[in-house]
This record gives sequence, structure tokens and C-alpha cells, in this order.
Amino acid sequence: MGDDMTYGALAVASRRRVLDMLRQADAPQDAVALAQATGLHPNTVRFHLKVLIEAGYVVQASVPRGGPGRPQAVYAGVTPAAGAGGYALLAEMLAGQLDDRDGSALAQRAGRRWLHRAAPAGAGPADTAAAPTRAVDPATTGATATLDEAAVRATALFAELGFDPVRTPHDEAARIELHACPFLDVARRHPDVVCGVHLGLLRGTVDGLAPQAFDAELYPFVRPGVCAAEIRHRESR
Repeated sequence: MGDDMTYGALAVASRRRVLDMLRQADAPQDAVALAQATGLHPNTVRFHLKVLIEAGYVVQASVPRGGPGRPQAVYAGVTPAAGAGGYALLAEMLAGQLDDRDGSALAQRAGRRWLHRAAPAGAGPADTAAAPTRAVDPATTGATATLDEAAVRATALFAELGFDPVRTPHDEAARIELHACPFLDVARRHPDVVCGVHLGLLRGTVDGLAPQAFDAELYPFVRPGVCAAEIRHRESR
């Protein structure tokens, strides 16, 4: 089977609609049911099914009818939907794998590691996100860094990554609401993993400003589609 047939099978919108219906169905469907679900003529549906079978997207089987007559042809999709695209599919695969392990801890480490690797060449930990221009010594800033400075850094990082962050008042904490998670669909299915990466980014950012000076937490879905990051001064122990 040539690549032209494989890609051409999905070039027609009504044919993709038939395939989508099969992927969403809980059981194999016959041509009449697919016609009713898609609003297409049964003969059009049968033609689309033939093309999808030849391209490897659909399989056909025969099941006994409830009464007399020849067995009924039913159809099922055999390939998963790729979703929004290659990167979204990759994120879904990796998050699903991490869910089977110690996903949250691994994800936090991944967030911190990315933050370290993404720092400009020659930059120390304090330069991993946009920050005030004064020099910062990570070994001595724990007592002098302010909560506002930590919030500025975290807000700058989340803005750069496309989270649409908004500072909001909160008791004894800097609270940043994140209104546009770039990984929202995957986060809904794998919150420990996706939100774990974001928590690692948050903690790595504030630790880069002042190691051991702040506690940072991320609260997923405090409202529909909105998460919240909170940063507090760490209490003396």
C-alpha cells in the first residue's frame, strides 16, 4: 500500500467523520448505524469504509443477525487518533508511562533539570528566569530575598512558557493564577505528571533566587481551566 493511499484516505472530511465515529464507539458499528450518526447516505458510508479498510484504518468483521439472513458486516477502527498533533501525542505517551511509576517525583525532577539546562550559558541558578537586574549570590540571599522578588521570577517564567499568569492577593503568600496551561488536555488525564513538571519549574525558580528561603506549591484546577501557584517564606525549623 502506497503512502498516497494512506494519506489520501483522510483527505475527505466526511470520511474522517466516519472514522471518528468508529473510534468513539464502544463496539463495532454497521453501515446503517454509521450513516445515521454521520448524516451520510449508507452507500456513501460503505464507499468510505472500503477506502479506510484498504488504507489500514478500519477492519471489517461479520456477526450473526438477530433473525434469519446472512451475517451482518460491522466495522471497527484499529488506529488511535493522534489528537492535536505530534507533540501532543508524544506528551500523552510519556505522561501515561510516568503515571505507572513514581510519576510526580520524576516529573518534578524533570522540571528542575529543564530549568537548569535552559539557563543562558554562564548563568547561575538565579538567572534561570527573568529577574531584577541586580546580581544575586545564591549562597547568601536566603535572608534578604523578598516574597515579591520570588513571585516576579515565577510570574516571568510562567509568562514566557505561555501560562497567562496573573498575580492575585492572598494571605501571607504570593499567589499566581495560571489561566492558560499549554498542556491542559494532557494535564486533565495525567495531573500528577504534568503538574509535577510545573511544580518542579516553580520550585527550581524560587530556589534559584534564594535556596531554602521559600516553600512553593501548585494547586491544579482551583477553578475550571485555572491552576494556582503559591509561594511563602519558609518557616524556621
